[in-house]
Amino acid sequence: MNALTDAGRPAEGAGDAEEPSDEFRLSQSPSHLLRRAQQFAAEIYLQAGLSDGVTLRQGVVLAAIAEGVVRSQSELVRATGVDRSTLADMVARMEKKGLIVRTTAADDGRAKSVSLTPAGRARLDEALPAMRQVDDALIGALPRNRRNAFRDTLGVLAGRADEMEVSEAEQARRLKKASKAARAAAKARAKDKKKRKKKKR
Repeated sequence: MNALTDAGRPAEGAGDAEEPSDEFRLSQSPSHLLRRAQQFAAEIYLQAGLSDGVTLRQGVVLAAIAEGVVRSQSELVRATGVDRSTLADMVARMEKKGLIVRTTAADDGRAKSVSLTPAGRARLDEALPAMRQVDDALIGALPRNRRNAFRDTLGVLAGRADEMEVSEAEQARRLKKASKAARAAAKARAKDKKKRKKKKR
């Protein structure tokens, strides 16, 4: 009986190979693979040797401004994915080099509208061949039947990033509004308390 039972059992550990492992593997990490893809893109851009000193990130910023889809620095953050502090430094340096100009936005006196100068447009035109070469290399590394899916997947991830940025901005506005309301309420209570003290006198 025991012999039959033992014979009917799978070999020890035979089923374990089919079970997914909880062990973290860097080679399977989406975030790591995205960083590797970014490194691949940056290396292709450098090897192209056509950028005239413009980095890939700077080219992205110049291209976003040239498309006219951004009117303010905040919109530029969302369009490029460059963090706010880094972008502020980049924009300041680009302005100093005469590649862009910042003017007060027509619909918001507190915001700055960003646009290319002729020198900025010329610098972007010089960098575009290298930027196109990067895109061609990334897409060319994939089988033809997976290229559209690749673009779609990146678009979904970029869309989620945009949603997160908008959500964080909305949360910041709500917190600012709530803080302002709390200060106003506290001021009103203090004023009311002062009036009651005067009446008691």
